[in-house]
Amino acid sequence: MHEGLPIGTAAQQLGIAPGTLRRWVREGCPVAARGRRGRGHAVLIDPDAVLQWRGAGERERLLLELAGAIPGLLAEAAVESLRQAEGLDKRRLAGTLAATWYLSTTTLLDHLRMTCPAVPDLAEVPEQIERLKKIAR
Repeated sequence: MHEGLPIGTAAQQLGIAPGTLRRWVREGCPVAARGRRGRGHAVLIDPDAVLQWRGAGERERLLLELAGAIPGLLAEAAVESLRQAEGLDKRRLAGTLAATWYLSTTTLLDHLRMTCPAVPDLAEVPEQIERLKKIAR
């Protein structure tokens, strides 16, 4: 016997409309048992598995948002480090900061990709880092 609830009961327990739960099932939401034709063969839903599935989607969205923000945030920090540097060879420091930005950014994105494979590779270098590279030349 499969553990699970009929769609109507599961939707009520989750506080959503049955139509929403049916849409989620079409989108890949886990089910305790697939339905078949005939009385007594309805789709059965495990509400806890649904909540976990929904949480995973939100987690992935947040990780992708974070991955998109990381390059720019680290670039701003690198430029601010150069601005605050006093008494140092700013040309050499700019090169070091650009290299540090690249290593930090790619390391963080690689780490996020282990949790969320949809995190893309570094697509472009922010303008601030391109300026640091120019200063370093």
